[in-house]
Formats: sequence, structure tokens, C-alpha cells
Amino acid sequence: MRDTAVLFVYPREDKIGMTAVPFSTTICLMTMINHALKDKKVLVTGATGFIGGRLAERLAREEGAIVTGTGRNLDAVPQVVEAGVTLQHADLLDEDAMRQAMQGQEIVFHVAAWLGRHGTEQKAYALNVAATALAVQLAAEAGVKRFVHVSSIAAYGHPPKVLHVNEDQPLDTEQEVIYGRTKALGEIRAFELGKELGIEVTAVRPGLVYGPRAQSWTINMLKLVCKGTPVIFGDGTGHAYPVFIDNLIDGMLLTAVHPQAAGEAYNMCDPVVTFNEWFGFYGNMCGKKPRRIPFWAAHILVTLNQLLGLDLPLNRPRLRMYALKAEFPPTKAQEQLGFQSRVSIEEGMQITENWLRDEGYLS
Repeated sequence: MRDTAVLFVYPREDKIGMTAVPFSTTICLMTMINHALKDKKVLVTGATGFIGGRLAERLAREEGAIVTGTGRNLDAVPQVVEAGVTLQHADLLDEDAMRQAMQGQEIVFHVAAWLGRHGTEQKAYALNVAATALAVQLAAEAGVKRFVHVSSIAAYGHPPKVLHVNEDQPLDTEQEVIYGRTKALGEIRAFELGKELGIEVTAVRPGLVYGPRAQSWTINMLKLVCKGTPVIFGDGTGHAYPVFIDNLIDGMLLTAVHPQAAGEAYNMCDPVVTFNEWFGFYGNMCGKKPRRIPFWAAHILVTLNQLLGLDLPLNRPRLRMYALKAEFPPTKAQEQLGFQSRVSIEEGMQITENWLRDEGYLS
């Protein structure tokens, strides 16, 4: 059994960074897709963001699809334009703009969402639930064949006694976390409308998506560790659920073309690591040991964060997440779609570190 290599390309305005990653030819997912998206008209909402931008780029560069992307800050992703993607300025709640974007499309990837950085619960509901429902309705109206919705493992909440969380676990629509609650409601509504309107809907539920250009789970993680902000709580043996950006895109492409994916939802996670291991990668990058505090001190910090407005990325639900030793296995995607994580955590973090150095985040 011989090895080959896949070339991950992260173009920038001034240069192109390339990293070769070995993987066995027996798990070459792109062979399974077999150019099924070539010359297909594909719409990506949120194409100016991290996941949507990388997806649009790969669809155009590697799959030969005819790609339209929507977003608000069109100047933020020059690499997407260079890949041949047509960008359209469109707010998710602008019905006329979204209707126009849907015209003539065969496949829609709905990536855009409220991520919990700014705004109220009302805004979260508008973007993650109402806008998702509108997108499905407009896609069905336009004759779109398949609608791939990007949900999240956050939609499960934190099941108290379930450590092996598969797709049969009910989504938690009453959880405390606004992001997870609205992602759950949005996904449920998308499937309901899919059945009502006769459009194929599928959903992917990624874990912590990291890699080049990732703000939340890469750039922000590095900054916290480098500044000495406490990032490990308790003994650090709770589970993190990373997924490297290109592993996630592999899975998303499969859900767009596999007949069995219609009407199904799929966890998309790489193998779990502990938070000691997760933050250890970022610590090694900047030469600092990730700062650790016991849980009792973390609870005091949460209270101070709330009272004094310290703007720390820490709250009680996140503390519970740090202690949780659950798994969100991609077994269903592996068995039904042939999904595999082509890039290991070690390889993914090396690619990420190279990009961070190129972009000046690391000296």
C-alpha cells in the first residue's frame, strides 16, 4: 500500500503557502467524490467567513464547481475571488437579495450564522433560526436539489450522563447557551421545511474548527496562551473536539453528493484530545506553558467576569464543557459516506503554525 500526498494551498494576496500532507490512497475522499460537483452551480452563504471561504475556494479550485458566495465584507477574502468565486453582497435576512442569489443554483451550503461574538438573543434567533428557515424556503422555491446546513455539536448542549453522543441524541432546544440553543432550533426547522417543501436537506455538526484563518479556535486560542490568560481549568483531562478545516470540508463535500445523506445529520469531528493536549499545541507554538487554575478559582473568575465585564471567554457552561469527557464520534459519516479525517491533529497544527508565522502572529 503506497502513500501519496495532498497539497493544501492557502493563497494570500502576496504569496501562496503550501504544505504537503501524506495520506493513504485507500482513504482518498476526493476520489469518492469523483468530480461529482464539476460544473455544478453551487451557492455558499457566509463565503466571506472562515469555513465558508475555505469551502468556496475548494469548490472552485479543486472540484470545478461554478460557485457563488454571499456575505457582507466582500473585501475580506481575496483568495476566494482569486479562486474564481463570484461574490454577492447579501444579508441573510434580505429576502430579495437571498432570492436572487438562489436563482439557478443546484446545491446550497448554508454556512453563515451568528457565532455568539456580538449581539443579543434576538439577533441570534434571527440569524440562526429565522434566516435558516428563509434560506430553505427560497432554495426550495428556486428548485435547488440539496441544501447542506452547517449546524454544530453545540446543538446537543451538554448531555449530563451521555458520554458517547451520536446523531440519535436529541438536540437541546432549551439549553442555557444561546448559540447552541439557536443552532438546535435552526437545524430542526431546516429539516421540517425540507420535508414540507420537498427539498433534500442534510446537516453537518462540526466540533471546534481550527486551522489557517480560524479566528475563534486558532488565533484567539494562541493569543490567550501567549498572554498568560488561564485556559486550562481543573486537571485539563476534559475532552476537546477539534476538526481541522479541510477535514470538515471533505465531509461537507461528501454530504452534498452522496445519495444516502439526504435527510440525515452527521457529526464531523476528528479524534478527541484533552484540553491539556489542545492548548499544549498553542503553548509549543509560542514557547509558553498554558496557564492552569483549579475549578474553584475558575468559578470565582466567572463571577468576576460577569460583575466587572472583563470580557473573558469564560462562563459556567464553558466550564462544564472543560470538565466533560464525552465524544461526538463521526461513525455515522464514516459508515454511510466514507468520511475519514485525512489530516491528523499533529499535521493540522503544523499547517496552522506555519500559517500563523507567515501572517505575523508568531515571531
